[in-house]
Amino acid sequence: MNPMDITCKAFLYLFSLYHVMTGVISMFFPNFAMSFYKSLYGYDPIERKHLVLILKPWGSLATFAGIVGLFAARDPKRYVGVVLGLALLLLLRIYYRLRFENGLLSVGGIPPHRNRVSVGILFIGAFILSWWLYQNRL
Repeated sequence: MNPMDITCKAFLYLFSLYHVMTGVISMFFPNFAMSFYKSLYGYDPIERKHLVLILKPWGSLATFAGIVGLFAARDPKRYVGVVLGLALLLLLRIYYRLRFENGLLSVGGIPPHRNRVSVGILFIGAFILSWWLYQNRL
C-alpha cells in the first residue's frame, strides 16, 4: 500500500469518527454539543433555542456521513463515490466558512482566527482526498 493510500484511509477514519461522535451528541445531547462546539470552534450563538432543534437533523446527517465514511476508509477504491462526495463536502464547508465569516462572527461568535484555523484543517482534508482521487485517476 502506498503512502497516499495510508494517508487517505487515516484521514477518512478520523473524519468519519469525528462525524459519528458529533452527530450523536448533536442529535441526543444538544446542550452538550453546544458547549463542545464553543470549546472547539469558539461557536457561541446568540439564539440557542432554534439551534438546538436544528442540531437534531444536522446530527443525523453527520452520523450518516461518518458511517459511510467508515465504509470508504476500509476500501476507498471500492467506495470512490463516497470519497468524492466527502471531498466535495469539505470544499463546500471551506466556501461557507470563508464566504460567511462575518456572519459566523456576528451571529455565532466565531472569531476570524478560529474560523481560519478550521478552514485550514478543512483544506488539509480536502487536499488529502483530492490528491488521492487524482493519484488514482478516479
